[in-house]
This record gives sequence, structure tokens and C-alpha cells, in this order.
Amino acid sequence: MTDTNSHQSKGRRWWLLLALPVALAGVHVARAWAFGGPGMGFGPEEGEHEAFMQRRLEKALDLVKATDTQRAAIKPIIQQLATDLKSIHKQHGQLHKAMLDAFAATTLDAAGIENLRVQASALMDQASKTITTALVQVGNILTVDQRQTLIQQMRNHGGHRHHGL
Repeated sequence: MTDTNSHQSKGRRWWLLLALPVALAGVHVARAWAFGGPGMGFGPEEGEHEAFMQRRLEKALDLVKATDTQRAAIKPIIQQLATDLKSIHKQHGQLHKAMLDAFAATTLDAAGIENLRVQASALMDQASKTITTALVQVGNILTVDQRQTLIQQMRNHGGHRHHGL
């Protein structure tokens, strides 16, 4: 019985040791994902990011030969997505600072850190839902052939982050 309890205790310690870097990495990934850059000062400045994203959108719309009507319907969806993700990015920055402050404290507050992890997880879920909603809205504007063209472009580029667009 003691052997089993000792084994379980060691297992819990390993999970705790793994949880910290995973949680911090998750927060970092969420930040990078929400704003489109590494999040450590290596990505584009805000204005540059918006211009970059606008060029990518235009390139994608050109690739699928989107009509003027489709372009007019899609652009506000993407603009709203960018606005929503900026808000999420700002919230993430606040959580990131709080997480760093929590780990810098003399005494670690496990419940407080768990609360921050839950908030970060919820924020990542919110970002995912926001992106998915926008993708479905845009997908409903494009034809099946246009969507297939985009999918093929992504597959041709190995599903890499920028998809060649």
C-alpha cells in the first residue's frame, strides 16, 4: 500500500513539474496566436501587423477570385475578428503579467495560480470560438470551389503558419 502511495505521490510531483512550463507555454502560445507574432518583441508592430494581415486577406481573396460582393461581405467579418482578437490579446497580456507576478512572489499561491490558469484557458477557448465563428461566416460567403482552392493552397504549403497567403 505504501509503495502505491509513494508511486502516486511521485506521479503527482511529475505532473506539477510539467504543469508549470506547459501553463506558461500555453499562455505564451495564446498571446502569439492571438496577435500573429511570437509575442516577445520579434513580431511586427501593431500597424505593421494590420497591414500585413490586410495584404494576406487581399491575396486570399484574389486567389479565390472573390467577387466584389463577396469582398464587401468578408472584409467587415475579418475587421471584427481583428478587433476581437486585439481585445483578447490585451486581456492575455494582463494575465501574462499576473502569472509572472504570481511566480515571482516569495510564497506561491497555488489557488491563485490555478485561477490564472483557468482564466488563460478560458481566454484561449474564447479566441478559438471567435476565430471559428469568423471562419464559418466567411466560409458561408465563399463557394465550395473557392473554399477548396484555399484548402488546396494550405495543403500545398504543408499547413504551415502562413499558408503561402
